[in-house]
Amino acid sequence: MTRFSRTLLVSFLLAIWLLAPFTAEAYRIESSLRQAQEDGRLTPEEAQGIQARIDQTREQGLPSAPFAAKVEEGLAKHVRAQAIIHALDVIRGDYVFARDTLRRNGVEPTPDDIVLTGDSLRLGLTRLELTAMADLNPPPPMLATAARTRAALNAIDFPVPLSDKIMRQGLSLGSLKPGWERLFRVVQRTREVGIPDVTVADAAARVLADGGSPAELLQELGLTGRDTRHEPDASK
Repeated sequence: MTRFSRTLLVSFLLAIWLLAPFTAEAYRIESSLRQAQEDGRLTPEEAQGIQARIDQTREQGLPSAPFAAKVEEGLAKHVRAQAIIHALDVIRGDYVFARDTLRRNGVEPTPDDIVLTGDSLRLGLTRLELTAMADLNPPPPMLATAARTRAALNAIDFPVPLSDKIMRQGLSLGSLKPGWERLFRVVQRTREVGIPDVTVADAAARVLADGGSPAELLQELGLTGRDTRHEPDASK
């Protein structure tokens, strides 16, 4: 085999390897839609409408796994077709906005960045808040971390000006690293012991200035030992 032939073969095998997850996922969705029609849960028109949304996400270069999962979940729970289609449209709108916002500094976001940021828009983050954080020009992974952190703080009604202060500090200094998504757990703990939110925000700003983590924030506040791994509404 010549060197050119080997190069072609390697390229062909690599293409197959990269397409395998996509092919398997597409086949699984098509099979589920076909089965739902055979069971009388979907009309052909409804199945086509759902499939069209899935195809559209792929054409737009969006991560398709969350959409496929939403379809599978809806079909398993016998959700009406129009409700499934509406959910897909909402997710697609959030993901498109997230992707375009993450791209603003000229770096292409990863699928994980898009999913984390897009899902944050459904967990309590507003588009205005995401845009304001993007104005600080952080890299996509850090903006995605900020999006989930801010969404979780919004979910527990942490004061907006205090969230602004924390996000601005972490993003401008480049210290808002993965792990800060658990900041809401620190806030829940401090509220239990009566520490004001403003005290937490001031301490968080100091810890971020030193490049620290939420664990160090707990120590800064004189607290230790409470698990901070779970997120609010993580099952959504």
